[in-house]
Amino acid sequence: MAPYFNHGFIRNVSQKWRWWIVAIYTSVIYTFLPFGPRFWKFVLRQWGDSINYLGWFLICVLGVYFLVYLIFQKEVREPAVYIAFFLISFACIAILKYVCSTGPERFHPLMYGVLGCIIFWAFKNDVKKARVYLYTTILVFLLGVIDESIQGLLPMRVFDIKDILMDWLSAGMAELFIAFVLKPNIRGSVVN
Repeated sequence: MAPYFNHGFIRNVSQKWRWWIVAIYTSVIYTFLPFGPRFWKFVLRQWGDSINYLGWFLICVLGVYFLVYLIFQKEVREPAVYIAFFLISFACIAILKYVCSTGPERFHPLMYGVLGCIIFWAFKNDVKKARVYLYTTILVFLLGVIDESIQGLLPMRVFDIKDILMDWLSAGMAELFIAFVLKPNIRGSVVN
């Protein structure tokens, strides 16, 4: 028996609540900023350097989940979808390996990838066609700039352009995954 993933509840969330979820998620990211360095020291004391591999682990778990979803739930038979899946997955792994040099940086792709997904989800019923990707990209970029600006004002934190680019790149990977692998039905679009 093939696994079944019921994502119907995601479609049933009202537009107002989708934006509330974006606001709450973003607020949690911003609220956590002053506590990040202390939290990371605590985590390193508890688990040591092995925590640096958590980003890799989460990418692999998500990859397996979506691969099983594509094969058994959506029953995708198009080779192009699987090629896109693996190319984007390898790009995410490359970002973790070559762009993220520290453990805390390895959480940026996860946090901002998720943020890009939920912003897309909030926009997709209101914005026609490919503009949803543009609007999502712009909003994620602005939220990343705000994130880094807040860090620039906090003691023991720094404003870092690299983090803004990493946040934006991570959200971009999520959007590419949505566009070429999940292929959502966007209002006014021909994509199924």
